[in-house]
Amino acid sequence: MPIHDFSYRHWQGQRSERPPSLVLGWAQLRLLVRRRAVKILLVVSAFVVVAYLGMLYVETMPRESSFGFLRGIPLLELNGKSLRVFLVEQRLLHYLLCLAAGAELIALDRRHKALQVYLARPLRVPDYLIGKALPLVVLLSLTTWVPALALLALKTVATASFAWLRTEPWLPVSILGYSAVLILSLGLVTLTVSSLSTSPRLASGQLVAVLVLSVALGQILSGLTHGEGWRLLSIDSDLDQLGSYLFAAPPPHDLSPWSVTAALVALCGGCAWILLRRVRAVDVVGGS
Repeated sequence: MPIHDFSYRHWQGQRSERPPSLVLGWAQLRLLVRRRAVKILLVVSAFVVVAYLGMLYVETMPRESSFGFLRGIPLLELNGKSLRVFLVEQRLLHYLLCLAAGAELIALDRRHKALQVYLARPLRVPDYLIGKALPLVVLLSLTTWVPALALLALKTVATASFAWLRTEPWLPVSILGYSAVLILSLGLVTLTVSSLSTSPRLASGQLVAVLVLSVALGQILSGLTHGEGWRLLSIDSDLDQLGSYLFAAPPPHDLSPWSVTAALVALCGGCAWILLRRVRAVDVVGGS
């Protein structure tokens, strides 16, 4: 009769060389893209891109065609002004993506005490945070710089020349700069709010409150004191100002670029500080 050895057996496989943050981020992204709300928001963003492709078609079509009379209309030209509108006017879509995809990223792990499991493995806190942020970065990229740069490339191909870009050579850098700041600030705010709660629903409500109340607070205090400086409390106003500076458009508020930059840096720094304090393998609970 054979005797079986039930002692511990060491794992004989090979460890993957992929960074753990990429593994975690890819698994989280696959879960998020299956959600109906995320799919709907991505489809809405795709319709906006199709509308801009129609603008590009009208701009590059010959005047002898059926819709040739539409050529020359400023509103139908693909340039720095229209691309700024493309990026800035989708702000609500970006907020909804953060709400649908990011509000529960950390809150759900804290609810099920999963942080102890994640951080007990060869996974550091920065790896965990990067892995949780990657899905938001991908989703926001698909609605900001990826389609914007694709529109630039398609216009260059359609016109077979870079001459149209000579008047606005800074356009690709402006697109990447604005998109990077938007993704970084919204991603950090979303993860920070998610880390403050153990309930995904409560985290969603808190994220709405942060995004909406910051805008309302900045407008109310600015109206009461007649000082534009209070608008720096609003994430929306800061991003609008930044977009105006980067795309050489008239700024909506009387705020200097340095003050807007300082406000966004303070916001990102504060969120990073909170995240590093909230994401720990052990939750310290004070006794009575």
